[in-house]
Amino acid sequence: MEEIPLRLSYFLTALDLPVGLIGIAVGLFTAARLAPRRGSVSYVTDAGLVERIAVGLCAGVAMLGFLGTIETVFTKRPDFPPLAVLFSVAVISCALPALTWRSPWRGFAEGVATISIAFAAILSGFSIGFLFVPLVLLMIWVCVVRLRTTRKSVAPRDPSSG
Repeated sequence: MEEIPLRLSYFLTALDLPVGLIGIAVGLFTAARLAPRRGSVSYVTDAGLVERIAVGLCAGVAMLGFLGTIETVFTKRPDFPPLAVLFSVAVISCALPALTWRSPWRGFAEGVATISIAFAAILSGFSIGFLFVPLVLLMIWVCVVRLRTTRKSVAPRDPSSG
């Protein structure tokens, strides 16, 4: 009976690095493309239920990371290695899309959150990294949908189509 979950965890572990690298690339492209420019008015359209689920899951992961970091700081553990600090920052920065939900920075924040959750998946590697893979895939999907809807809304209109 435990063979199916074990195979699933092996499969997700094998996908950790490739999906993480793709997530970083897509997140970088999304963040660079959707950063609000000076003097331009940009309205962020809702990308649907998948975006809400992904942003909610990222906010939940960020809250767990924040609580874990606070617990580590208050217990005054002397050993807080630099990679643990990077992991904490990456996980906590996943909350950016939820924090910027109604602002023009939301598309940019979704790109940054995709980068950070992919980075956290790669950094945590074979311990819990495979658990982040579905969220990285979900955030890649959100970034692709965001880029497609932005491209369609920015596409020039044909003047002859009235």
